[in-house]
Amino acid sequence: MAARNGQNLLEEALRIAQASSRSHPARLSCLLRLAAKAHGLSSAAIFLPDANLDALTQRFSTTGPPSSSCLIPFGEGCAGRAALTRAQSAATFERLHGGEPIAPGEQEFLALPVLDGKRLVAVLSLGSAQGPVTPEASRSLKRLLRVFGLVVAGLVAAERAERSRRDLSLITSLGRLFNTPQAPGALLPRLLRLCTGTGLARCAMVRVTEGAAGKPRLFKSCRSEARAELPGLLRVEQLLSERALAGAGTCSEPAATDTSCHAICTPLDRSGRSLGTLTLFGGPELLETQESELAETLARLLSGALAEAISSERIHSFATGNNKKLKELSLLYRMSNTMLSTIKLNKLIHLTLTALTSGPTPFFDRAMLFLANERSGVLLGMLGVTSETAPPLSTPQGGADDILSSRWDISEEDMAAQRDSEFSRQVQGKRLELDAGLNVASQAVLEKRLIYVPDQLDPGADDQHPWRGTAFAASPLIAHGQAVGAVLVDNALTRTPITQEDLRFLQLFTNQAGMAIENSILYNKIEDANRQLSEAQENLLQKERLAAIGEMAAGIAHELKGPLVSIGGFAGRLTRKLPQDTNEWGHADLIVREVLRLESILSEILLFSKKATICYTRCNIAVIVKESLAVVAPPLEEKQIRVTTRFPRTKQVLLGDGQQLKQVFINIFLNALDAMGSGGKLMVQVSTTELDGKEAVCVKVSDTGGGIPLEALNSIFTPFYTTKESGTGLGLPIANRIITNHGGKIQIVNTPGQGVEFKVILPKHW
Repeated sequence: MAARNGQNLLEEALRIAQASSRSHPARLSCLLRLAAKAHGLSSAAIFLPDANLDALTQRFSTTGPPSSSCLIPFGEGCAGRAALTRAQSAATFERLHGGEPIAPGEQEFLALPVLDGKRLVAVLSLGSAQGPVTPEASRSLKRLLRVFGLVVAGLVAAERAERSRRDLSLITSLGRLFNTPQAPGALLPRLLRLCTGTGLARCAMVRVTEGAAGKPRLFKSCRSEARAELPGLLRVEQLLSERALAGAGTCSEPAATDTSCHAICTPLDRSGRSLGTLTLFGGPELLETQESELAETLARLLSGALAEAISSERIHSFATGNNKKLKELSLLYRMSNTMLSTIKLNKLIHLTLTALTSGPTPFFDRAMLFLANERSGVLLGMLGVTSETAPPLSTPQGGADDILSSRWDISEEDMAAQRDSEFSRQVQGKRLELDAGLNVASQAVLEKRLIYVPDQLDPGADDQHPWRGTAFAASPLIAHGQAVGAVLVDNALTRTPITQEDLRFLQLFTNQAGMAIENSILYNKIEDANRQLSEAQENLLQKERLAAIGEMAAGIAHELKGPLVSIGGFAGRLTRKLPQDTNEWGHADLIVREVLRLESILSEILLFSKKATICYTRCNIAVIVKESLAVVAPPLEEKQIRVTTRFPRTKQVLLGDGQQLKQVFINIFLNALDAMGSGGKLMVQVSTTELDGKEAVCVKVSDTGGGIPLEALNSIFTPFYTTKESGTGLGLPIANRIITNHGGKIQIVNTPGQGVEFKVILPKHW
């Protein structure tokens, strides 16, 4: 009966071994379950040796994962002793190796070698929770060893065939890859992905010891199952690379304690020159002769492709460097031509910063310019430009394509867009104290030298610096030995390092810009002086004309006022005596109204010709504006003019003559009222501002009256000039004279077709 059962077991095992519909690993798993169940055992496992026959490296088991890697040296544990002695080995669980699986409750283990002649094919290990394996069970299991040997041989043959197909596919893909010239930075990642993607390795690394920049680099690609072991793999790679580069040739390493991957490292050599190493991590088959030869072949192919890629990269690097130098020289020369032909300071600042940040490969990501104000002891933020707001610099019409004769230009629209950018507004709001201990920009100006600050800068070391935490450089704008300002640059957008060549170019560039900006400042000063001289001349002539007009007007007004009073008085008597429904009453009433109008005109003439005396008191400008609006409220309501006001929460007090200032705003309001039709809009706003560096208040009065005709714009403050059918043309001249006497200014923002805005700016103390 026992023989019959043994025969049935063998037949079942053969049926499983010959089941072509199952993979070889699946057949092994079924055989292991059959062997354990048929003999009342709690577990069964089979271990496969490596190619060198010095360790068991692959495991199939009924407990845990069906298939996994292991490392059990021959002679260690129950299975290791059976592999070493080629004989049956028994042991308790205390004497097992850590790579041998243990099911719950198991105490006794038996290991049987699977032999093909004298060659070890595998080791069958069985665990029992019911005491030692009986001799009868042992004899029965030995009859199954040949079946296990057949399945293991089929598994090994299938794996070798699969590896051969994989290696052929890999060599074909490598041929296509190496036939395409590309830089190491693109070639090596693709190569490593091929190694891991085809299953040749779980993790692949290439260490390049020589590149275009002469710096070693490490490229790596890892399959997901090996990523957790990456720190340990990196340490193994470094050790193997050092040995291979030291002349040891191809080096291999069994799986270490902190990794389950075996490793093989091959040096990359070309014409006696060491280029680096190729390191592959994988299963135990990686250490077989076939895989070692494949790794060496791969290394030879890679060495040739890598040497060519490094040479190409160097040539490209040299070409890039030469192109960059040519670009720098071209930019410097064009900038020199541009600066010599550009006098306007505002445009020159825009061109300077745009040249640093414009183009497909700008020199810097961001640039900003500060000008020094020695009187106030600060650096004033003028403009900030980024590579995102820097338009391509254009060549003006008529400019030649030759870089030796061309110059750049920038449109008003582009300059307006740069000024309105968020970054530029931040820069324009900056006031950096001229103190070398407070900020780097001031240090560069005061010490007259370029300063580079790496990104390791302590954020607290420069509290006034707007780019804290970013590497930046500050270069002074020097002209005739004096620093007129500073340019600050950084690469905060792309995080590209600032090189020494970048700093050298920046210094050359700012030296040119400094001369041009100083010339522009001097030219503007000359222009201002000339304009002030012309204005002074015009003011003198205007005062002479006004004096003559005033004397004549005063005399005429004095002579006319007496008769007008008599005419008006008699006409008034007639209106009181005549019936209102007669023509005579209408004529008398017209005389009365015209006399009143003429008296009003004469009063304005006398007021204009009379030298005003200012009675200074502390005035609240908001109260004055409100009282002025109250005076003109009836006609505003009659015309249905909508009034919008905006006053500050705090009192804005100034020294001035309240009555005269009230007359100014009444005249401006009436002017706006006359310009607007029914349903217009009058907007009044009071705010704080500065006038010549002093505290001041600003009253803005804007209307929707269609604006002032352009031909009349320069004459609105000229006495007796008017575009109205009725009026003296003295309202705005009187207002202008009162404001001028108070040390203030009236500014006009005219929008033809829409309206006009009057800005009355008055100093608080003067």
